[in-house]
Amino acid sequence: MKTILTLTLILFVATNSACTDTRKEAEKAKADADAKARAEAAKKEMETLPKVFRSRNIFEKNEPPKTETKSAETTPAKKS
Repeated sequence: MKTILTLTLILFVATNSACTDTRKEAEKAKADADAKARAEAAKKEMETLPKVFRSRNIFEKNEPPKTETKSAETTPAKKS
């Protein structure tokens, strides 16, 4: 009787330990897939950011806008 009980216990422990390994592998595979999906999403976002936000050229000369100024000679004088 003790032999059967011992063999049953050993078989039960061996079966449960094998199942936990597959669970760990499944969880690891799912975590890897999630990490890969997050990495792809981050990569896609990093590719679109330079298209949306453009930085100005720091070597470009900053010139004031050109406006036409009229000299006193070209404007008619008011007669009083």
